[in-house]
Amino acid sequence: MSDLPAEKTLLPLQTSAILFDLDDTLHHRSKAFYGWASDFAQRYHDPAKKAEVTAMVRYLVELDNHGYRPREEYFTDVKRKYPAVEGSIEQLIEGYQRDVIDHIILEDEIMLLLQQLRARQIPFGIVTNGVGYQQKRKIKRLGIDAYTDCIFVSKEFGKQKPDPAIFLAAARCLQKPTQEILFVGDNPEFDIWGAHQVGMKTVWVHHEPRQWPEQISPEVADLTVHTFADLLPVLGLQSEKDEENTAVSQG
Repeated sequence: MSDLPAEKTLLPLQTSAILFDLDDTLHHRSKAFYGWASDFAQRYHDPAKKAEVTAMVRYLVELDNHGYRPREEYFTDVKRKYPAVEGSIEQLIEGYQRDVIDHIILEDEIMLLLQQLRARQIPFGIVTNGVGYQQKRKIKRLGIDAYTDCIFVSKEFGKQKPDPAIFLAAARCLQKPTQEILFVGDNPEFDIWGAHQVGMKTVWVHHEPRQWPEQISPEVADLTVHTFADLLPVLGLQSEKDEENTAVSQG
């Protein structure tokens, strides 16, 4: 894919390509997990006992630790806390991986972002930690595989973020030097510091109430956004409302 002269004016920090994290960057992983946790909790409680359901959902979400708790440990603790939960650890993991997909949606802002990147011939890809088949099921569910085939999943690749190897492999896939790539992600260590150490520019997607870790210099995040919608103007792209206003003014 060749660059058009106009491309270089669209992206900040003199970059010409983008790499994205997946969970809580290209989709609301936290929303999807909450939806799964709500369904799961309701299996084991009388719907009329809302306080008990709410307490279990809160426990399931906190224990998850934004997806960084290993699933074996996670469901071992869930069964210890709630003995009524049925099935082996393996069966619970399989059920979770199957059912959570139903709660994943592609936000309008992300769909517009991907469409505009493709329309402007800006190359982009995905670098995500996780199990290959599970992450690719999410990508397929979101329809992102229709926009790029530059997709790197840690378990499949053999290295996980923040290991430099997975970032460098993605840069080769995009056929761009690392200093021309903008990495967008929500995890300060795996995404932002990992990309920074190989020379990429970075955008931190800051979801409250997560905080920046003290052991990492905040300077490794070149830019910070707080919502998916914020990505559009930061990347020099238009929101749907802006596009409508532009069309009206041109008409």
